[in-house]
Amino acid sequence: MNRNRTLELLIDLQRRDRDRRAGVAARARREADTAGSTLRMLEGYRSDYDQRAPKRGARAFDTRTVQVHEAFTGKLDQAIGDQQTLARRLDETAALRETDLAEQQRRLKALETLAERRAQAARLRAQRIEQRQTDEFASQAHLRARTKARRHD
Repeated sequence: MNRNRTLELLIDLQRRDRDRRAGVAARARREADTAGSTLRMLEGYRSDYDQRAPKRGARAFDTRTVQVHEAFTGKLDQAIGDQQTLARRLDETAALRETDLAEQQRRLKALETLAERRAQAARLRAQRIEQRQTDEFASQAHLRARTKARRHD
């Protein structure tokens, strides 16, 4: 197998890998965005719940109402903490996948540049060969013309 064909196959494999990594990065970003959205929803719910919560001194609430409120806000705070951890972890994962994709894209670009340089070098070699052949043909034609002109003199 020649070098150009091998390089073409390698570029094709790198493109497939880049496309696969792009899918992984996009999926990771969607998961991180979803986790962030869920976190914002929980935080908004917590804020709304605090505004509607029994206030000290506003009016009398029985002990059971206060206990239910505190238990619920405790669970909500725990859910928010868990969601913050998840959102942070998924953001980090998405950033890693995006970095991985960018590195793969650079590797692919390097191979494409190499292929383009090889193709350019091949075109230049072909042009030089063609120019040499044209020069040789012109030289031989000139020589024939001189020889023919001498015979006629």
